[in-house]
Amino acid sequence: MNLDKLFSWIAVVVIAFAIVGKLDVLQAWIWRAQAQVVYQSRTSTWGSPRFFPVAKTPASAPKQISSREAKR
Repeated sequence: MNLDKLFSWIAVVVIAFAIVGKLDVLQAWIWRAQAQVVYQSRTSTWGSPRFFPVAKTPASAPKQISSREAKR
């Protein structure tokens, strides 16, 4: 499907929702789809303070601190 055909379909859908007066429903559906894409595209270490593995070291070595502790 070409982009011009896709844009035509999108315009028809938006105009249909506008005529019915349900643009808020369409916007909520779009936000839900965007949130689902972001949720599915995350990695297992996304947002993890321990992105790199910490090797077992003697007690004299400095310990790794998380990003939350660094901001304090």
